[in-house]
Amino acid sequence: MGSERQPPRPTLRSVVLLTLSAACALAWPGAGLVRADDVSVPISLQVDLLGRVAAYEQRYASQPNAEAVVLIVVRRGHTESVRAAGQIEAGIRRNATLGGRRVRTVQHSYSNAATLRAAVDSNEAAIAYLTPGLGDQAGGIASALVGAPVMTVSAVGSDAERGIVLSFELVAARPTLVVNLPQARRHGVVFSSQLLRLARVIQ
Repeated sequence: MGSERQPPRPTLRSVVLLTLSAACALAWPGAGLVRADDVSVPISLQVDLLGRVAAYEQRYASQPNAEAVVLIVVRRGHTESVRAAGQIEAGIRRNATLGGRRVRTVQHSYSNAATLRAAVDSNEAAIAYLTPGLGDQAGGIASALVGAPVMTVSAVGSDAERGIVLSFELVAARPTLVVNLPQARRHGVVFSSQLLRLARVIQ
C-alpha cells in the first residue's frame, strides 16, 4: 500500500477566520454597548485566539518543548478582574496547551508596576495577561516591562492603545486582534507578517 496523502495544513488566516466566524455566531450579548474599559470579546474566545497567536510569535514558537508560564494579573477587590482571572485559568486548563506548549498559570495580585516586573522576571513569564480594571495602570505597566522578554496581553481592547502588546476588540461586531507594534518590539516580540495582516496594528 502506498503512503496516505496528508491533508494540507490550514493557514493561519483560515484558522483564525474560522474561530472568529464561530464567535460571531455566538451573538455576544451587549456587543453594541461596550465601554472603553469593558471586555468586548468573550474570555474563552480570547484564550483560544491567544493560543493561535502565540504559535506565530517567533520566540514563543521557537521553544516548543519548554513549559510556558502565563502570569495572570489581577486587581483584587475588582469583581470583573477576579472573574476574568478565573475564566482565563479555566480556558487554559480546557485547552491543555497554548500555542503548542505546555502551560502553567500563576496569578499575580497587582499592587504596582515594579512588583509586576519582578514577578514577570522571577517566574520567567512568557505571557502577562492583564484582566479588566487595570486600564489606568496600563501605561505604567508598559513602561516598567520594557526590555522584558514577555508578551503582554489584555482582556480589554483599548489597553493596546495604552501600551499593551496584544488585545482583543469588536469591530463592526467582529472580534479583532489589536497589536501595538512599537511596544512589541520593545519586548522582542516578533509576530509573523501573516498574523499582522489579520490584526489592527498600532504603529
